[in-house]
Amino acid sequence: MVLVPPPPYTPLLGQNPAQVTLLALGDQGSGDLQQWRVAEGMERVAESDNGVNMVLLLGDNFYGKALSGVDDPAWQLKFERVYHGRWLSHVPFYAVLGNHDFPASAAVELDYARQRAGSGRWQMPAPFYTRDFGEAEGRPLLRVAFLDTNADAAGRQRQADFLQAAFARPGPAPLWKMVVAHHAIRSSGGKHGDDDALLQQLLPAMQHSGVDLYLSGHEHNQEVIVRPGEPAWLVSGGGGQTLDGIRPGVPADGTLFAVEQHGFARLAFSADRLQLAYYNPQGDREQGFLWARACPWLAQGCLKRDDVAQLKTSTATGQ
Repeated sequence: MVLVPPPPYTPLLGQNPAQVTLLALGDQGSGDLQQWRVAEGMERVAESDNGVNMVLLLGDNFYGKALSGVDDPAWQLKFERVYHGRWLSHVPFYAVLGNHDFPASAAVELDYARQRAGSGRWQMPAPFYTRDFGEAEGRPLLRVAFLDTNADAAGRQRQADFLQAAFARPGPAPLWKMVVAHHAIRSSGGKHGDDDALLQQLLPAMQHSGVDLYLSGHEHNQEVIVRPGEPAWLVSGGGGQTLDGIRPGVPADGTLFAVEQHGFARLAFSADRLQLAYYNPQGDREQGFLWARACPWLAQGCLKRDDVAQLKTSTATGQ
């Protein structure tokens, strides 16, 4: 099968550096109808925002047969043509490796980024890396450490050291700090649950660095978990693969939100707040949260439910 890739993408112009808006999803690379439906919902939300800055892919980017190279048809069927609407075709996609990408497809995914193959939107310069996004008050608005949680214990320790160094770089400190990886560390999911090994190796480094958010997939659902003294744990693993359940007895142990549903998350960062929302495949907002930057780091109750917009939507539809 020969599929002609889309032309190189042209970034959106005129975006305000004082706000960074992104969409995030993982476990999306099925190529099934559900992946396309979620992509359509993402396009609707991007349109309502008049564009977003980027999309984060949280791993398990390609299920099934391992990628044979940068010309493998799966690039078109599970990435390029899926996310190629009017708005998503103009934004970079920052990706991390999932367990279904590792090890066979990992090198190809790295090559695709390094060669700027296809549309050039695929961003994965290394198995783990950092990026700054936006600027406010003379400081980076958002610093993200992208990790490879498929690594062995020694590799995870190297990444714990790496993220501490990334958030301690000389110069103005970022206003928001986030870690992105595939495997959920805390989860209410019925399939995997908490990952004790990652918790032991990565949590101290994130606490030392003042990380605000840990964003992951792996559990095929949507979750928000908060624990005092820890980053907020966000799961957005409903990108297109078969869903996982929620553990019986949830909500408990700091779980603010846990649903067995396909969809994606939207995060909008500014100097004074984070707006977080989860969406279904139709692009309808399911639940929102607000975090005022003035709230002390890791203080209990900083991330609060925002039910106002949801109430307005329900009232308008007569629900």
